[in-house]
Amino acid sequence: MTISLIVAVVIAICAIMFAANQKKFGAMFDIAFWVLICYIAVSLIVWLFYGILSLRTKPKKALIFAGIVVAVIVAAVLLSIGDTMPKDMLLRYNTSESAAKLIAIACYATYITVIGALVLMIYSAISKAIKK
Repeated sequence: MTISLIVAVVIAICAIMFAANQKKFGAMFDIAFWVLICYIAVSLIVWLFYGILSLRTKPKKALIFAGIVVAVIVAAVLLSIGDTMPKDMLLRYNTSESAAKLIAIACYATYITVIGALVLMIYSAISKAIKK
């Protein structure tokens, strides 16, 4: 969980730096893209592994977990509707509209996951403090 959160924060920082000043941090796009691909691959493997293990012992929790994953993906797709990358950026990075759309969806999914993890960590810390 901690490693996943660190990777998500690094991706978010790269994406924010790229969005803030595209000319100065143009290389951040490539770094963010490949880190994001690795993060998505590792996350999917962990999610599938966790889901398969939980399905036998705790089917209700596994279904809730799968629902949350689907909700995050649907929210990311809905948030990315209308996002377009300028034509000069597409040409400069030799990418297509569909690849740029997938990157936007992945970035939004990362943002949602990071925000959700931070909210849950804050909630956990507050509830532990109240119980003591």
